[in-house]
This record gives sequence, structure tokens and C-alpha cells, in this order.
Amino acid sequence: MLLHRLAGYGSILGKLRCILLAFLLSILVASPVLAAKKQAKEPVLPSMQFAIVRSAVSSCEPACPEWISASGVILGDTPAKLQKILKKMGDRKLPIVMESNGGNVDAAMEIGRMIRKRGLDVAIGKTRFEGCSPDQKNCKPDRFSDGAYAGYTFPVGAYCLSACPYILAGGEKRYVGQWAFVGVHQITQIYTQTKITYRTRYRIVNGRKKVLDTTIVGRKPAGSYEKTDLSKAYRQKLLTYFTQLGIDPAIVDRMLVIPAKDISVMTPEELVQYKLVTGTGDVSDVAATRICEQDPRPASCVELKPAGPKA
Repeated sequence: MLLHRLAGYGSILGKLRCILLAFLLSILVASPVLAAKKQAKEPVLPSMQFAIVRSAVSSCEPACPEWISASGVILGDTPAKLQKILKKMGDRKLPIVMESNGGNVDAAMEIGRMIRKRGLDVAIGKTRFEGCSPDQKNCKPDRFSDGAYAGYTFPVGAYCLSACPYILAGGEKRYVGQWAFVGVHQITQIYTQTKITYRTRYRIVNGRKKVLDTTIVGRKPAGSYEKTDLSKAYRQKLLTYFTQLGIDPAIVDRMLVIPAKDISVMTPEELVQYKLVTGTGDVSDVAATRICEQDPRPASCVELKPAGPKA
């Protein structure tokens, strides 16, 4: 029940309480968050972090592949984090090497559109950092003159689950390979409720109530609940998203028949069928040192000199 405090006089106080309470209840609104993975009662996982990484294989110098590492849970602020990295990347076109267990669907679709707008490729893979990594406090990579982290990529055991495939769909070229996994299930809508405490001041003038002001004096969580049945409008939003990116919109039905508590790993044949991949390659097609031996070199092969010695 919403708490409230009233200042007033006479016998109308009890009646006024009832009227005010009805009003307050009418403005209690649950705020929905669309998540393709149920998070309740699960350990808190790291939010998605982005970093520009350069191959640590020194034999490829002076021209080595670089990529954007993306790993972690997709949250509402994840698109802003990616935008920051894209700004740092400038006019270069670096592929995104991603691993994620899911998160916020709307944020994932926003990221997917950002990636497609920039014409970037996406590969499901793991990035292993050499030296310090982005999640380490005060880590300042200094091996390369462009400030990139040093690292390696590999496909074995990499995963893209739940909301993650919505990002994968945004890639200009999309790679998974036989050693990585893409898993889907239905979307969970998590509604969070907030209990609001109001203070209303009023005075009685000639027997009539005159409200002076109403102030919010406190907010506190009031629990949450979940739903998995999507509105027609939101379902259409998903269909439109995949259609515009060139993905078979039938993938929505494939996702929504899987209970939220389960994950269905898509077969290589399904990935091709729904056009979620553009070929049979894997992360090595965008980040292996051999790609820089091609003529012409891919845009992700960046030629530079190692950073100088520390002062």
C-alpha cells in the first residue's frame, strides 16, 4: 500500500485520505524491461565491455588485424558504450568479436542497427588479452601506438545467447563457425514496481479544502513480476527489425516457442536457413593474422609502429 501523510483539519480528513489514496494508486505504473534472458535468482554477470584489440602475434607486424572485443551482458547503457568505441575507431572498419549470454532486447536491437549503419562484420568468438585487460582497474595498454589492447581470438566454446543474436543480425557479414554456439528463447518482460511516498499539504478555507502542494518524499522498490506473452505491436517490431537487416523474420517464431527458462542452440543448418550467418567461416575469418597477407588487405589490417619505450 502506498504511504502518505496529510496535514488537515476536521472530519473530512478520513474522506480525503480515501480520495488521495485512490489517486495515488492510479498513478502507480510498472516499468517494463524487455529481456531475452531471465535474470532473477541468477548471479550478477559483468556488463558488456568494448575494447579495440590488436593481434599479439608479433610475426604479423607491421600490419596486423585489429577488432572490437565485445563481451558481457547487454544493458540499457551498452549502446552508449559502443558509440564511444566507434568514435575512438574513427573512419576505420573493424569487425566485432562478440560473446554474450544476453540481456536487454531493445538495447541489442539498437546496437545491431548501429553496427549495420557502419557496415561492420560480427563474429562470435572469445578474446584473450595479453597483458592487462579492460576489466582491470588502471589498465593502460601501451604496447601499440594506437592504444589498442594486445590479444588473441578463438572460437572454441564462444557463445551468443538470448538477446545476443539480435546484435549478430546487425553484422554486414556474420560468422559463427562449428565451434561457437548461438542459442535462442522467448523474450521475458520484467516489470519493476516502485512504491512512492507523497506528502500533501492543504488548508481548509470556508469549509473547503485548498491544496497547497503535493511533494514526492520517497521512492522504494516494490517488487517485480514477469511476462512472456508479447503484444502484437512488439512482435511486429521484431519482425520488422530482422526483415530490414536481411534476416528471415521466421526466426522470431523459432525464438518464441522456446520457454524463457530454456535455451535452444541453433544448428549450423538453421543459422544458414534463417540467414543469421553469411557463410561457414568463424572468427578467424576476421581476426587471424593470415587475413593481412591478402592483396588488397582488409580494412581491419592496421599498419603501425609499436609504441616507444616508457619514459
